[in-house]
Parts: sequence; structure tokens; C-alpha cells
Amino acid sequence: MAVVVFLLFVALATLLTSIDATPIGALAFWAATLVVLLGVWRWFLLPYVALTPEYLVVQGVFFHRAEPYATITAATPGLYGMKIETAGTDEFVAWAVQKSKVSEWLDRTTPADQAAAAIMDRAAAASRAQEQADAAHRTH
Repeated sequence: MAVVVFLLFVALATLLTSIDATPIGALAFWAATLVVLLGVWRWFLLPYVALTPEYLVVQGVFFHRAEPYATITAATPGLYGMKIETAGTDEFVAWAVQKSKVSEWLDRTTPADQAAAAIMDRAAAASRAQEQADAAHRTH
């Protein structure tokens, strides 16, 4: 819906420019279009990665995903985002967290590395808890 609203503003701004609207009016509408674009980006399309107590939450431009930590098998930061691998050979990219090639070449620890480590710590803890729960269930 947000993208449709933005595209409507672009169409109207283009129409105003093409029908010889006053320059001030056309400029004002283009400025309003820019404000709408920034609002759409900030409140509807802004990618993020959140670590909740039970899930890794990833918001991309075209998807929203909440993955239980117990299913995560790898988190690898890279140039185009953090690749998250899950049980069952499923994988996705959280492009809100990226690591530059220069940092990779110089073997620097970046916030992307810290985020990957935090995700893997929670995944390991969730896997241990799941194994303990399974073992307790088998003994009863």
C-alpha cells in the first residue's frame, strides 16, 4: 500500500510538470513526493534485524521473517548482507547487516560479525535447550 501511495505521488508530480503547472507548484509537489518517499522508506520498507527472546526477526524490502533460533545453523556476514542458513537447507539474506570486503580482507571484526556471533550464541543455546527437552521427554 505504501509503495502504491508513493507511485501515485510520482505520477501526479509528473503530470503537474508535464501540463505546464507553475514551476513553484510543480517543485512543491516534487518536494512532497520526496517527503512521502522518505516516509515510506522509513516506516514501511526500512530493513532491520532484531533478536527477540525466541526468534530472529528479519525485515527486508519484500519480506518479513521470524525464524526460531533452534532452526538456525549458520549466520555469515558478507558484502550483500548476512546469509542465514536454517535446518532443512533453507537460507535467506538479511541485507540490513553487511560487511565490507575491505573489512573481510583485513580480518577486522565489525558490527556485522558481532551480530552474527550473537545470533549463533542464541542458536546454540536454543539447540542445547531443545536437546535437553528432547532427552527429558525420552526419559519419561
